[in-house]
Amino acid sequence: MASTSVTRALRILTLVAHADKPVTLKQIAEDLEIPKSTAHGILRDLTQERFIDACEPVGYTVGLKAFEVGAAHLRIAGVSGVISSELVDLSRTLDLTAHYAVLDGTEAVYLYKQDPVNAGIQLASSVGARLPSHLTAVGKCCLAWLRSEDVPEHVHTTRAEGLGRLREELLRVREHGHATDDGQVASGVQCIAAPVFDPAGLRGAVGISFLKGGFPDLNTATEAVRESAARLTAKLGGVQR
Repeated sequence: MASTSVTRALRILTLVAHADKPVTLKQIAEDLEIPKSTAHGILRDLTQERFIDACEPVGYTVGLKAFEVGAAHLRIAGVSGVISSELVDLSRTLDLTAHYAVLDGTEAVYLYKQDPVNAGIQLASSVGARLPSHLTAVGKCCLAWLRSEDVPEHVHTTRAEGLGRLREELLRVREHGHATDDGQVASGVQCIAAPVFDPAGLRGAVGISFLKGGFPDLNTATEAVRESAARLTAKLGGVQR
C-alpha cells in the first residue's frame, strides 16, 4: 500500500494513464487499496493541475500536463528526431507500422510509433503502451542482451521449462540479430524487431507489425528492420552487435 500522498498520486496517475477507458473513483480506490475519500482528494488536486481530466459519466482520464511531462523525457533524451525520422522511412519503405521500444523492468515500453500513410488497420502498439517483454519482438531483443542470470528477473513466467525455452530463443536472437513475435501478443499479428545500441550498450529496439500472411517476403521485411536498427545505432554512436 502506498504510504505517502505523493506516491498515491503517482500510482493513481499511472493507473489512469494505462487504462483504455475512463476510470471510476471506485475502481481507483479498490485497485490501489486506498480509501475513497483519500483517492477523491488526490484526484481533485490532479484535476486542478490538469494531470487528470474528469469526464462524464463520472470517470477520469489522463490530462494534458501528464503528456507534457512524458514528452519532456523524449526531448531531454535528445534523440527524438533521429528515431522518429527513421521510423517514418521504415514505415514508408515497407508500408507497415513501425515502432521503437525500450525495456523497463519486465515490460517493453513503446516510445515512438509510425503508421503507414492511409493505413486501413492500425496494429498492436501505441505510444506509452507496456507489454510483457518476453512476448514481444522488441522486448525479446532487449532481453537478449541482458546477462543470462538477469533474464528471470525480467520475465513473468515461473515455470522452469518456459524459462528454458525463452533462454534458447534469446540465444537465437543474439545469433541472428533480430527477434519475432508470431501472434504471441495479438492473434494474427506478426512482429519483427532488431536491437539498437548506443555507446553504453543496448538502447532499445526498432520493429514492425503486420497481419500474418500480409507481407509477401519475410526476408525482405527482416532485412529492412535490421538495416533500420543499424542506421539508428550508427547515428547514436553505438556499435551493432
